[in-house]
Order: sequence, then structure tokens, then C-alpha cells
Amino acid sequence: MSHESPRERNILIISDLHLGEDLRPVSNSVSYLRHLAKLERELGNFIDHYTHHRVDGRPWSLVVNGDMVDFMSVMILPEPAEPGSPDHDEEDRLYGLGYGERQSQKKLEQVIARHKSVFGKLATFVAAGNELVIVIGNHDVEFHYPSVQRTLMEWLCGLAIGAGVEESGKAEFAARIQFCPWFYYRPDLIYVEHGHQYDEYCSFDYLLHPVSPHKSGRGGKKSGIAISLAHTGMRYFANRLPQYDPRTAEHWSVLNYMRWGWAQGLRGAISVSYLYGLLVWRVVEAWYSLREADGERRAVHQERLRGLSTHWHLTEEKLVALDALRRLPVTKRLYKLLSALFVDRVLLGVLALAGAAALAIELHGWWRLGGALGAVFGAALTNQFLNHFRLTTSASRLRQAPELIRQLVSAPFIVFGHSHAPETVALDGGGVYFNTGTWASDDADNAFTHVLITHTEETGVPHAELRQWRDGSSAPYRWRQQ
Repeated sequence: MSHESPRERNILIISDLHLGEDLRPVSNSVSYLRHLAKLERELGNFIDHYTHHRVDGRPWSLVVNGDMVDFMSVMILPEPAEPGSPDHDEEDRLYGLGYGERQSQKKLEQVIARHKSVFGKLATFVAAGNELVIVIGNHDVEFHYPSVQRTLMEWLCGLAIGAGVEESGKAEFAARIQFCPWFYYRPDLIYVEHGHQYDEYCSFDYLLHPVSPHKSGRGGKKSGIAISLAHTGMRYFANRLPQYDPRTAEHWSVLNYMRWGWAQGLRGAISVSYLYGLLVWRVVEAWYSLREADGERRAVHQERLRGLSTHWHLTEEKLVALDALRRLPVTKRLYKLLSALFVDRVLLGVLALAGAAALAIELHGWWRLGGALGAVFGAALTNQFLNHFRLTTSASRLRQAPELIRQLVSAPFIVFGHSHAPETVALDGGGVYFNTGTWASDDADNAFTHVLITHTEETGVPHAELRQWRDGSSAPYRWRQQ
């Protein structure tokens, strides 16, 4: 095993690869398949390039900052199983494998098989003496399970050095793969976190223990990921509608959804309405279930937080303060939850129409028209007022956190992903915030972005830069305001 200090490694940071996103019902258009092929080809070339090219002879730490594997989007129906067996679950048979430990292992194996060339490149990268660091994001929170981590390490080891190698060789290889359940930190250099904890659509109340008991298909209870609103929407809505693109719909208003539903035709609109109602029911159910096990989950989270304090050599008080910066998930607040699903707008619209109709019936003359218009106008004003309490874009929320993190940790460079918006922002009092964006962007101007941190013998001062993989090499990213 290499005995180099982590300080001696140069650092590459990428995020939001979303490998396995194609393992869901999608419209396999020619353009989508071309995009998928290009993503895999360029990612493989990127990893291959840095496997063979070092700066000042230093090995690399490749930090995949969240959403490496898109467990959330994967929809795989389980194999037929006998009733009563552990693998028999009516919920999984309807909606695909869920978020338990066994299901997550099976999903990961399918993703690796689908993108074997990329994982093969990663295996070769590690075998060449480099380090792979996987920071867990919201789409791959299933890496929380130790067995899922082992599955990935065993596959990478097998792809790199074969199954017949001695145990010492496997151990040496596995020692260069690290999983970070919250953040990756090098004192006086860098703090890397996916960023979903500052997005209430996707945050977890207890990130270090993101599991909770929930109802199984047999009426009992089993443990699984305490799914976020985004998980619920993908499982019970998006994955049931192949014609629905969650990435596009992320920025839709209620009117956009209404237009889209209308465009599906009568039968399609009825199906969409049914699935929407099911989604509302499921998120309310998730809200209720999280309340049941709150105390137990909090205790485990706090115990693991103390363990991280020792690992990262940060005081427990600082870790508690870092943890307190997260946004409370909407699944813990019923009003926010219903607002995120536009239920408040729908109810407001129904009340406005009912009020307008009642006033039109009760009043006479010009008062009838004035009363009806007043009811509609009052609802519109109420909706505008409620907009001040509704959710904002993830990119704007993420920009608020680095300044606060910088006050708690000794790191001039703060790096997030999650928002899919690459950017570089100078922090007050020194330091720089980077967002790596997403490697898998449909927009060629913003795809294949990454952060590169190198050390030089001449100055001894680390240099960090947001870059983009273009034409077979890494070049400075032509940044523009998002």
C-alpha cells in the first residue's frame, strides 16, 4: 500500500454523473441515445487521461462529489419470488426495486453492468496508485449501506486485478477507495460536500442515519431509506410516465404542468391526475412515518456525528454547527410539502372559483361581476403573498452556505455539486466557492465540468480552478453567470 500523505496528492473533483439514469422508462430517442453514448465516451476518456498524466509526479485523488450512481431513477422490476420470501414485495413489483439494502445492491449491479466501460476505467485509475473518494449525494444515498459499498469495491477490484488475486492485493486496492457519508475534508485546503442538505426538496433530516422503518408490501414494516420528496416523486410519478422528463419539469410552474397534462389527451390526463393524487398520498404518508421514528433516528445520527469528529479532527461543536446549516426537508413540514406539489395552488384556485360562483349567484347587477372578479383577484394576491414562503432554486440556496461553512472549517476552497450549475464565487474574507455542475448536462457549454487542485514544488501553494473537458483535454471553464 502507498504511504503517501493525502497532502501529496493532487485533486480532481467531479459530480452528478447520474450513471444508471437510463435504467428507467424513458423515450429512447436518437438524441437521448447519442447524449448517453457521448457522456460515457467522454467520461471514460477523462478518467483514462488522468490515469496516465500526473502533475509534478503526484498521484490523484478523484473525488466524485455525489450522485455518481442514480439509484433514485433506476426502475428495475424484481425477479418472480414466492409469496412470503424476503424478495417478495408487492410495492417493488408495482414500482420497481425500492430503497432497502438488498434492492440497492441489485440496482448497483445492474448499473455497473450497463456502464461497465466507465467502471473499468475507474478500476484501472485506482490500480495505478490513485485514490477514489465517493461523497454520498441524494441520488446515491444508498451508498450509506455497507454492503452496497462492498459491492462496488468488489466489482472495481475484479475489473482491475481479477478475482484470483491474493487477499493482501485486494486490501491494498480497497484502501484507496473511500466513502464519505457527508463531506470530504483536508484541513487548510478543501471542504467538499454534495450540497443537497441545503435544498429542502432533497435534504435528509438525519444524514448520517438516513433510514427509517416503513410499510412493506405484506402489511408489515421493514427498514429503508427515509426517502425525500424527490425520491417520492421519481418512484410514484416520474417512473410511471416514460414521456415525462424530470430534468425539464424541475423548473415548471403549475401552468406548465397543466399544459403538459392537457397535451396527453383525455386518457393520458386521467392517468396523470391519478398518479398525481397517488403522489400526494405517498408524500403525506412519508411525512407521517418520519414522525414515528424521529427520536431513534436522531440518536443514531448524533452518535455517528461524534465518530466523524474523531475521523476528521474537528470538534463535535463544529460538526453540530455544520449540521445545523442544513435546510429542514419538506417531508418534515406538511405545508411546505403540499406547496412543493402545488396542492396549495390547486386548493386556492378551487376556493377562488367556488367563491366567485357563490358571489355571482347571491349578488345582483354590477355587484355580481365585481364580486366574482374580486374573489379571483383576492386569490391571485394571496398566491403572490405565499410565493415569499415557497421554495427557491437550489443554486441560489447553495450559494448561501459556503460563507457559513468557511467560518467553521479551515479550508480556502469550498466545493459543492447538486445544482448542476457550474460556477466560481469569491467568498468574503478570502476563500473561493466552486460548484462543479454536472458532467451529464444536456447543454454542451456546461457539460463535463470539474475542479482541479494542484500543488507545485516551486511555490508550495495549491492552485484551484474550475475546468471543462473539451476536445480530449482539460481547459479553463468559460464561466458565465447562471
